[in-house]
Amino acid sequence: MATEQLPEPSNIVLRRFFETSESARKAASHLKAPAEVGVRFTDVAGEYRPGAVNAIASKPDADVGDLGILFFQHIIAQDPQSKIGVKLHSGLLKLTKRGWFGVMMSGGAKVIGWMAAKGLKEPSAIAHALGRLRKG
Repeated sequence: MATEQLPEPSNIVLRRFFETSESARKAASHLKAPAEVGVRFTDVAGEYRPGAVNAIASKPDADVGDLGILFFQHIIAQDPQSKIGVKLHSGLLKLTKRGWFGVMMSGGAKVIGWMAAKGLKEPSAIAHALGRLRKG
């Protein structure tokens, strides 16, 4: 009788992705020492859904721009199983000082073009979107 294999926990899948993806390392190289990311997984707090984890982890060779777009697509996803819940705990100035703006810019024209297509063309629109993420 075959035994059913359980899927790997999300934290293991994402850890392996961030340890092996050249683009993830490139994006993270912009972060300063005080920058922090808190990730909550489905089995703990329901912030990072399995569909998002699988989609991101399945692209270890994607460039930074494609990963950035994929991440943003999962933030605005309508499917609850593919959603990434993001809540910012820092303002725009602190995010910029800690290198997060550099992470976003490392995605280059791909990410900027995608954001513009979603209506985030001006600094005020980006600030408004960030404000919504601060509220959770």
